[in-house]
Amino acid sequence: MNSFPENVNVVYLEGAEGSGNSPEYSSSKLLYNIKGIIFDFDGTLFDNALFPFYLIGANPFDVLRIWKERLVRNRFAGRDFISPENYFHAFFGELEKICFSSAERIRKWYFNRYMPRMARVIKKHYQCRPGVPELLRRFSAPGSPRVAIYSDYPFLKERMEALGLRTGPGTLLYGPESFGAQKPAVRPFLRIAEDFGVTPGEVLVVGDREDTDGLGAFRAGMRFFCLETGRKRYFRFDPNRRRDNEQPPGPSLVMYAGIWDDLVKLLRAHIPANRIYKE
Repeated sequence: MNSFPENVNVVYLEGAEGSGNSPEYSSSKLLYNIKGIIFDFDGTLFDNALFPFYLIGANPFDVLRIWKERLVRNRFAGRDFISPENYFHAFFGELEKICFSSAERIRKWYFNRYMPRMARVIKKHYQCRPGVPELLRRFSAPGSPRVAIYSDYPFLKERMEALGLRTGPGTLLYGPESFGAQKPAVRPFLRIAEDFGVTPGEVLVVGDREDTDGLGAFRAGMRFFCLETGRKRYFRFDPNRRRDNEQPPGPSLVMYAGIWDDLVKLLRAHIPANRIYKE
């Protein structure tokens, strides 16, 4: 499976209970027996609109190198190199070819300049979505579902701190340096479930991209909540986005969708700090 599944029932949170959605796929099913939640970072825990422009504006002389880095990153989508060493060797090897610079120099630029600059841009221009700090505290309580944050970029801890987010020991952080793979490769998702100590079917993935977060979740047998952000790229590229009078196209997979505020309300209502929600 190399693309987002076409045969998907889409359940929207607003009005899901008792409205046009089948009770079998009601929004309460989204959290039934969920014991672990994987949050995407970029675009999910904060709205990263205009991020490339701010990143280039922070150092316009790096515009070509930044563009080439994103080009290689897109080529690596879904690839699994088993180890971080193999991943970065291949990643910087590809950049070496198109940047006309040694892999060693590009590696130094990436980790010593590019990633710290990304954190500074986040700190200057962005803030986390409403309720994120409360949710992270809520999920750190005993008996709550385990929580992980999974990004395709390294320096996740530093970028979270740039948003003012502090995580406790119960929050697991993952990036390409954790697995040597990029979304939607399935092994990282399965590995996170293993670290949670739960089965994949007891894990919910929350992300803003169906082609990475969603496809990885489906491949791993996890539930997926798609955060609707209103970004035009989704309506342009994804044939499964909402249409007027949409009818679910098939019964094989379920994708839950909605805006951030609706998700927060659902999490607060069904997963209090001291217990796991069950029907």
